[in-house]
Amino acid sequence: MKKTKPLSQKRTSYQAHRQDFRWQILAPMIIVLLLIIAASVAVTASPIASASLWADVSTIWLLIPLLVFAFISLIILSGMIYGMAKLLKITPTYTQKLYALICLATEKIEDIADATAKPIFFVEGISASIKSLFQQK
Repeated sequence: MKKTKPLSQKRTSYQAHRQDFRWQILAPMIIVLLLIIAASVAVTASPIASASLWADVSTIWLLIPLLVFAFISLIILSGMIYGMAKLLKITPTYTQKLYALICLATEKIEDIADATAKPIFFVEGISASIKSLFQQK
């Protein structure tokens, strides 16, 4: 009984994907794995293997991932510092314009609020004057 490949596996794009997967993902992973194995064999095959040597080797292997993450964090932090420096060069111009707009809007809002409250104060003033006239008898 002969199995036929699905149509999606027959296409050239799928074949190209498989080839890219082999060369861009699988091959580097195998090479790194072989290098790690070779380094481990080289360390164990050395004639002088004391506890101190093994402790040093273990420390190095434990620190490598931490150093990689620290390097990535350093790159991100450097990018943020660079971006903030660029932003601070641009910001004063636009914040000054924004501050002027906010001050203008504040003045207009205060003028409108005063204009709406003026009739109320006028009526209250007249009412107080009339009350004071009648209470002075």
